[in-house]
Amino acid sequence: MRGLLCLPLLALTAGCWQPRYFIPRENLNGTGPDGSPSAVYQIRHDEATVTLGEIRVWSSGAKAYFTDNDTEVVDLHIGFEIENTGKEPLELEVGSLGLEEVFVDGYLKDPLIPLKVKGASTAAPGLTTRVDLVFRPPTTFPRDVDSFSVRFVVRDSQGNRVGQLTPFVPDRRDTGRGSALGVGYGYGRGGFYGGFYGGYYGGYGLWGRYGRLRCR
Repeated sequence: MRGLLCLPLLALTAGCWQPRYFIPRENLNGTGPDGSPSAVYQIRHDEATVTLGEIRVWSSGAKAYFTDNDTEVVDLHIGFEIENTGKEPLELEVGSLGLEEVFVDGYLKDPLIPLKVKGASTAAPGLTTRVDLVFRPPTTFPRDVDSFSVRFVVRDSQGNRVGQLTPFVPDRRDTGRGSALGVGYGYGRGGFYGGFYGGYYGGYGLWGRYGRLRCR
């Protein structure tokens, strides 16, 4: 009997520790370098028809780790690519980067700032640059991360700034990538998501516009 009870417990624990992957809820028309679905925004001056560049934002998922002192943590990755097709540099403002509307295990948590930032934040004309961020949500299980929104600001050489808030939810098309036990990552929790995704997040998109830049 003890052996029969251990097997379901093992499966449940493994499911908690499996990575969880996310997908943007808007402007879903691109991919990151690793193939993760990305939101893509064109950057332009208000009165211009020619774009100054493009920014792509994606997540490579939430994954569980042990730190060097054996502490259990979950690291959540967010990636950016800034493609500059204009004649002036475009900069992703590192100080603006953060997570808002972070829901963990059904509860709204405080906004998060990056634990790690890697890459070059300024794209020279004709070039593309990449920035990778790691956030640490307050949980030890990746599947507890329900949803979040990524905030960022892009600035041109004239000081014009554009801000965006991109909402992310679990990718339901991903049913157990890398899971030896075939544990899925569906929405669950008895319809909780349907209410919050349709209502709380339904109105989010452009959260701020400054100067003469626009993010579409």
